[in-house]
Amino acid sequence: MSINLDELSVDELEKLIKQAETALDKKRKAELKNAQAVLEKMAKDLGVSPEALLKDTAGNKKATRKKAAKKKTGVRRPAKVKYRDPNDSSNTWTGRGKRPLWLQGALEKGAKLEDFAVE
Repeated sequence: MSINLDELSVDELEKLIKQAETALDKKRKAELKNAQAVLEKMAKDLGVSPEALLKDTAGNKKATRKKAAKKKTGVRRPAKVKYRDPNDSSNTWTGRGKRPLWLQGALEKGAKLEDFAVE
């Protein structure tokens, strides 16, 4: 079925749209009834009510979501500063990763790591 839409007037197009929407609504209702019949048959074969069948399905989805929600995602909080340069308070180190150059230089000159600890 092919309709040349270019040949239709505005009124004819609007009428066609309304007819299509009505037909679509009827098809959806028919498919819903068919799905309900299939669901009822499956429930009957399993010996449960359709409501119980749907409830179990919804429960399984929630359990899956809860497991997924337990995964730790998102932004990490910044680590606390553990060491600070007494000569320049903007020089800090959390104790993680490579030691910063300001701290390496001070340690090479004989300073102790404890001298820079933040209390």
